[in-house]
Amino acid sequence: MSLRPDELREVAEALGAELAGAVVQKVRAPWPERLELELRSPGRTVRLLLSVESGLGRLSVIEARTLSTSDTGRSPWLLRARKELTGRRLSTIRCTGPRQVRLGFEKGNTVRWVVAELGSPGVLLLLGDGDAPLAASRGPARAPAPPAETVSESGPASRLGGASGLEAGRAAEALVAARESVVRREALQRARIQPLRSTLRRLRRTRAKVEAEANRDVAAEEHRRWGELLSRALDRIPRGARSVRLTEWTEAGPREVEVPLEPTLAPRAQVERHFHQYRRLLRGSALARERLAAVDREIAGAERALAEAEASTEAELAAPVTPVPARPPRKRAVAAHRPYRVFKSAGGKSIWVGRAGEDNAALSFQVARPHHLWMHARGVPGAHVVVPLARGEEVEQETLLDAAHLALHFSRMAGEPRGEVAWTRARLVKRVKGGAPGQVTYTGEKVLGVRMEPGRLERLLRAREEP
Repeated sequence: MSLRPDELREVAEALGAELAGAVVQKVRAPWPERLELELRSPGRTVRLLLSVESGLGRLSVIEARTLSTSDTGRSPWLLRARKELTGRRLSTIRCTGPRQVRLGFEKGNTVRWVVAELGSPGVLLLLGDGDAPLAASRGPARAPAPPAETVSESGPASRLGGASGLEAGRAAEALVAARESVVRREALQRARIQPLRSTLRRLRRTRAKVEAEANRDVAAEEHRRWGELLSRALDRIPRGARSVRLTEWTEAGPREVEVPLEPTLAPRAQVERHFHQYRRLLRGSALARERLAAVDREIAGAERALAEAEASTEAELAAPVTPVPARPPRKRAVAAHRPYRVFKSAGGKSIWVGRAGEDNAALSFQVARPHHLWMHARGVPGAHVVVPLARGEEVEQETLLDAAHLALHFSRMAGEPRGEVAWTRARLVKRVKGGAPGQVTYTGEKVLGVRMEPGRLERLLRAREEP
């Protein structure tokens, strides 16, 4: 709610007569669109305000200086204005257009002009001799718009109440100050609150996606059922088909189930594909549930911050956010790479599963002790599996079966309903001279035939320990 042209002219005439001859003592610019001049005349000090802010443009008298919320003390505009205006006497204030005010400052034989062009956006200009541009509050210095001829027209009555002298300037400030307080608070709220709201919306979108990932256990279970049905009916899977109808035996009796197929895959590969999807979805669901808890904590923190910002006072909103000084970073040792994954057996026993060729070698020859139990899927590439045991300790049957399931699962036998696993003591495992990393020979082995139990495998995969 800027001053109307007639009100601007009324204030300029009243203050021009009242403040002529006052000396500029201080020049301030709390922000670029606002200029405050502290004028001293015998027996009094007056603070004159020129504002070209959108919707808040005015020429007025203020009682106290405005606190700055930004670092404008070293701006080129303010430094030049201080240099050119401090110590000069105010000679004239006049309107040179419906939305333009010109203030003249004399010292000796030189005159400096401050021109305020109110508008959206507005600009403050500092002019030298012959109206040569010296500085501008926004953009490069330029010559002001040429004076416009003012035409008196009957319009709304002035809102200044007929005040004169300094009272006219104070009335102009009171007229706009209430609106300025609202605009300033809204701007501060937008600057402080809008980023928090955006963060909260983003977190909620993320949570919806993570929650959908965490609820894919049902889809994983479907793939496991389909894989088991196909494994028992390999001879009935037609090549090139997109689905096949098979009979599933349930507690309620037999029922027909339509199992989707990939037309380009062989029957055995169809089974492996569904078991692979089952494992992938199961792992993804477990990770998503962990991520979901973390996202919930982030959402709770963002909601608290937003509530505090919305309840803040104007002074709290205007206060800059001071970051907590960070401690000097500590030197951290580089975390050693762990060459194996850890799973827990039904009895709580750790089972170590190698990751790749070099990691398999590290597990078997650097991590495993001679008396530990060592295991590998028989006749196919796969992970080395180690069950750490105390000296003289015998492995329990359930732990042996759990380790055998993991050895088959992390080998080329993954997805097969049956397989064989060889196991021995780690001291009987030897490197193959000149062989690839992880390629070994072993003696004293025993062979365990395993019929894969999906429930057991699912329990083991869920019991994986993160490093």
